[in-house]
Amino acid sequence: METDDGSDVDDVFDALANVHRRRLLFELLHCNRQHVSTVTGVSRELAQADEELLRTHLAASRRVSEADEELLVKRHIHLPKLAEYGFVEWNRDDHVVTRGPRFDEVRPVLEFLNGQRDDRHLEAIEIPLRR
Repeated sequence: METDDGSDVDDVFDALANVHRRRLLFELLHCNRQHVSTVTGVSRELAQADEELLRTHLAASRRVSEADEELLVKRHIHLPKLAEYGFVEWNRDDHVVTRGPRFDEVRPVLEFLNGQRDDRHLEAIEIPLRR
């Protein structure tokens, strides 16, 4: 599970450092296939904007009314990160997420946390972000 520089373990803890990513991974622990909603309306317009503009918007505290911020963040930040690590496979065309080739590396931690948690506890688990 770990390379000499510890990067594999760092990937696991970075993936689990955000409550939205933890929830998605917990869902995949129990069911290998998850549907991801399609972005529509104002959210779609934001998503089709320049990628850097979208990331700047998502990082800002200012919100656009009628935009589904949570879905935008899920589709443009959290899913790409989990897919990059190989913990999920994300078919953007079919709007489906499944377990990735490295999912078994995060599974033991998810199973441990699953035995310790309820939904309030899941949000309370604080893991520092990787620097």
